[in-house]
Amino acid sequence: MKHLPPLKSLPVFLSVCKHLNFSKAANELCVTHSAVSQSIQSLESYLGKRLFHRTTRQMTLTEDGKRYQRAIQEGINIIEQATLRELTSQQQISISIIPSLGLKWLIPRMPALQEKYPDIDLRFSTHSTLALELLPHSLDIAICYGEGNEWPEYNVVPWNEDRLVLVGSPSKKPLPDDLNNYFAEQPTIWVDRSLRDSDWTHWCQSLGVDVPNNTKRRYFQSSVQAIEAAIAGLGVFVTHRMFVNDEIKAGLLAELTPHSVLSRCSYFIVSKKEKQNRPEVQNVIAWLQDTLKQEKSVTS
Repeated sequence: MKHLPPLKSLPVFLSVCKHLNFSKAANELCVTHSAVSQSIQSLESYLGKRLFHRTTRQMTLTEDGKRYQRAIQEGINIIEQATLRELTSQQQISISIIPSLGLKWLIPRMPALQEKYPDIDLRFSTHSTLALELLPHSLDIAICYGEGNEWPEYNVVPWNEDRLVLVGSPSKKPLPDDLNNYFAEQPTIWVDRSLRDSDWTHWCQSLGVDVPNNTKRRYFQSSVQAIEAAIAGLGVFVTHRMFVNDEIKAGLLAELTPHSVLSRCSYFIVSKKEKQNRPEVQNVIAWLQDTLKQEKSVTS
């Protein structure tokens, strides 16, 4: 800090470099001609060299002036970029969510979030792993599926205990009492993912019926694909109610039985402890909680 020039003179210097005219620089900076002249004299005195050749008709930069202009302009650019990054990052929130929940729940509700907090720059991404250390360092919030004790180094807030439901096209006939025979004849839709392997088993066990056999299973790579298959009437599907609430409300899917069962895991809002006190993070977490609470109160 010992070798810094008079800092107030640097914007004046760059303005004079641009215009090569004291009066035009003064107009741009909204100061007097005298103030510009004094700033340049102060800077040249500090550096011990002339930065401008001045005559009655024109002004030009000296070689020292040209070299100093390039260096100062580069420094100012760095300061501007750093400041812009900080101004942006203060309002930027990065949120990651499992793909199906993101597509079926969060994205349709993001306009409401942006309307409530228009200054928040929400960055959305998806993840398919519970290992948060593999997610970007810039991540602020993650909505994760698990038992809640998998993330001891993070701030963990319970969000939703989701339920498994059996859904299908509204054109499907009412379920008979004998579900074993029904599932033996009815195509069933499955998601070929380890995270979803136990959904059908857990739901069937809760009713005391056999898990549908392999002969009429139709597999899809994601819950989103499986939901579309169910809408198209390709079979019946055990899935998470959060994934299909909107489709049920819209009449695209129907719950084929009132029976539902709590899924083995729940959803949690997970954030880094060093970021949990940011007002923007708190606002987004509160919005996630309030929105879900309001939707549950409407359906209950």
